[in-house]
Amino acid sequence: METEIKLLKDQEVDQKNKASGYETLLRDGIPLNEHFLALKNKFNNEQSDLKKSVTLQENEIKQDEDKNQAAEHRIHILKGEYSEINRKFSIYKDEKQDKIKNLESTLYN
Repeated sequence: METEIKLLKDQEVDQKNKASGYETLLRDGIPLNEHFLALKNKFNNEQSDLKKSVTLQENEIKQDEDKNQAAEHRIHILKGEYSEINRKFSIYKDEKQDKIKNLESTLYN
């Protein structure tokens, strides 16, 4: 209960502080159009910074996608090499087993 009351008081203080921000705009003696121009410049600066950030992140994503694509291609090549080596090993193993069987049969005969 006490924490709820504290949260409500904090919200009330925040609302008063926000409202007082607008009142200071009117009380400081600077024309409103100056404030609007400053806010517009601030907005444009922040917007350009965010656009640069987005561009950088898109470039990083593109680089990561290219790296992933190269890695997938390498994995595909290595899987092909593995299956070829596995096939050759199976043939070699079968040949050796047949040779062992032939030698065993000749040994018993």
